[in-house]
Amino acid sequence: MLKLLSLFFALFLWYFVVGEDKVDRTIFVPLEIVNLPENMVIANQFKRELEVTVSGPRSLIKSLDRRNITRSVNLSDALPGTRVVKNNKNSISFPRGVRVMRVQPTHIILLLDKLISKSLRIKAVTSGNMLEGYNVSSISLEPPAITITGPMKILDGQNLLTTNPINISGLTKSTIINVGLNLEEDIAALIGDPIVTANIIINEKLVEKTVSRIPVTVNQAAPDTAFRIKPKTISVKALLPYSLAHDPKKLKSFFEAVVNAGSLSAGTHKLKVKVTPARAVTIEEVKPDTIIVKLLAVAKHHSDQKKQSSSVR
Repeated sequence: MLKLLSLFFALFLWYFVVGEDKVDRTIFVPLEIVNLPENMVIANQFKRELEVTVSGPRSLIKSLDRRNITRSVNLSDALPGTRVVKNNKNSISFPRGVRVMRVQPTHIILLLDKLISKSLRIKAVTSGNMLEGYNVSSISLEPPAITITGPMKILDGQNLLTTNPINISGLTKSTIINVGLNLEEDIAALIGDPIVTANIIINEKLVEKTVSRIPVTVNQAAPDTAFRIKPKTISVKALLPYSLAHDPKKLKSFFEAVVNAGSLSAGTHKLKVKVTPARAVTIEEVKPDTIIVKLLAVAKHHSDQKKQSSSVR
């Protein structure tokens, strides 16, 4: 009875181990790079999965999905240059009972290079035309440069990065926008798609104008004097913003001409004209810059008569 029981178990095991159906299957095995020196980098694109066709018992083949099977490539002795990795049937460790039928690709080429870091300045590029009377004073970028770490072969030839074209058409005031970079494919693979902030300073052009017949105002504090001035108007040469300079009806309103005669006694005085311009207007020249002010004493009895007349009213 014991021998018969042993024979039954032997037949049972034989059925599952030897007599089980065999199947072929194609699986994808990841390529694992190990022990790559810190100062080295793989500079080219390479296939990171191998297509492997295997054969074996159905249950064993199905169990491969639960196993962490990889193709390990040891680069501890790596030097700059080209390295060919051969993939044969013995390159990958499979469980006993699984047979490797085919591995694709049979060769993988790795381009090894020194790993360096380099700071590249970013230059703003613009497109379009400004409106008449306006110009771009400056464009500052934040960050102004980007530090890139990558293969020496790629970074050695790079000295500058540029933005995508910034459209300045129609801008009349300073603005801040976000813009991407116009990158070569190799650089984009290293840093992705970064965004920088562009601070665009817009200035209105200045126009030189001479404004004539600006009236002069006299500040007079003495109550018993009257005054006469000569000349009564002045001319001013100034720099005005483009938008203001093309409205001739308003030009005089941009200037206030004043002489201060409040502390002076009766008589003839030559006084400096103080001209105050509107905001954003720069005065270059005042003609004449002095005027003659003649202060006249007013008779006291005439002043009293005016007061009495005012009281009667």
